[in-house]
Amino acid sequence: MVLVPRARWQVDAASAVFAVVACLGLGASGQPDWYWSAAMAATLVVRRTLPWVFAVAVMGISCAHLLIDDRLLFPGDLLLLVAVYTLASHASARTRHGGLVTGGVYVGVLLLQIVIDDGMQDFPRSFSPAALVIAGMIAAWAVGLLERHRRDALTEAERGRVLAERDAEARTRVAAYEERERMSNDIHDVLAHTLTGIIVQAESGRAVSAEDEPRELFTRISETGRAALREVRGLLAADENPDTQPSPGIEDVDDLLEGFEHAGLDVQRADRGVRADLMPGMALAIYRVIQESLTNALRHGSGQTASLTLDWEPEALTVTVVNAVEHDVDLSAATNRRGLSGIRRRSALYEGRAEIRADDEFAVVTVWPLASPTLREAS
Repeated sequence: MVLVPRARWQVDAASAVFAVVACLGLGASGQPDWYWSAAMAATLVVRRTLPWVFAVAVMGISCAHLLIDDRLLFPGDLLLLVAVYTLASHASARTRHGGLVTGGVYVGVLLLQIVIDDGMQDFPRSFSPAALVIAGMIAAWAVGLLERHRRDALTEAERGRVLAERDAEARTRVAAYEERERMSNDIHDVLAHTLTGIIVQAESGRAVSAEDEPRELFTRISETGRAALREVRGLLAADENPDTQPSPGIEDVDDLLEGFEHAGLDVQRADRGVRADLMPGMALAIYRVIQESLTNALRHGSGQTASLTLDWEPEALTVTVVNAVEHDVDLSAATNRRGLSGIRRRSALYEGRAEIRADDEFAVVTVWPLASPTLREAS
C-alpha cells in the first residue's frame, strides 16, 4: 500500500510516540541510558518524510553516546539499522550516497573507539561487535533496496495499466469514429441519392402537369425534399465544420408547422410567458422533439388537428403537443415507440423530463430547464 506524505507522517509520528513510551518503560525498569534511546526514538517522526535528517540524527546521537559512554546503546542502536533501511528504500539517489558516507563515518568511529579502548593486540577479539553492526547494516541496506525495487515495480505496473486503459479507450474512440464515418457515407449515399431522385421526379411532374393543383403539390414535394436534403447534408457534415453548419431551433418552428400544414395537419400554436435564449444544442433538441411529436400526430392521430404549446417560465420551458387518437389504437404500445424513446433521451440529455400521456388524447409533454443545465454524459 502506497501512503501519501501526510499519512506517512502520521504513521511515523505514531511509531515515534510508541517507541519513546517503550524507552520510558525500560527506564522505569532500571535500564541504563534509556534517555539516549528515547532521544533516538523521537527522530522516527521524520523517518520517511525527511529520511536524510532521520539518518543523520540517529547516527549522530549513537556516535555521541559511543564516545561518551564507550559502549553500544541498546535498544537505541537498533535504529541504526532502521535508518540504513530507510535511506535505501525511501531516499533519493544523492541522499543514499550521502547515507553511505555517513554509515562509513559511524563505522570508522566505532573501530577507532575499539582501538582506543583495547589496542591493536586485542582488536580481533574486540572486533566482533563491530562486525555484527556492519553485517546488520549491509543486510538492512539490501532489504531496503529490495523494498524500493518492489515498490518501483508496482508503480510501473500501475502506470502500464493506466496507459493500457488509455490506449484501449483511444482505440475504441478511433474505431467508433471510423464506424460513424462509414455510416455517414452510407446514409449520405442512400438518403441524398433517394431525395435527389424524389426532387427530380417532383420537378418533372410539375413541368408536365397542366393543372394548378397538381403543380402546387409537386412544388411542395420538391421544396420539402430540398429542405430535407439540406438538413441531411448539414447533419452529416456537422463533425467536419461544426461552426458553419446551421442547425434548426425555436425560430424555425413556424416553418416546420407550415410544412405539416401542407401535409394536411392543422397545428394550433400557443406561446406563453417571456421567451428566453437557449443553448444551440437544447434548441435543436426541442425542435426535434416537436418534429417527432407532430409526425406521430400526422401518422397515428385520428383528426386533422394538433396543438403545440410553449410555456416559458423563469426556470423551465414546457413544450406540449396534443392530438386526438382513435379509440381502437393500442396506446400502451404507442408510448414505447422508438421515436418516443428518442424524445425521452433528448430530454434527459439536458436534465429535462418527458411525460407521455395516452388517454382520450395523445400528449407529449417535455420540460427543459433553463438555468444552465449540465450536459450529462450519455452512457
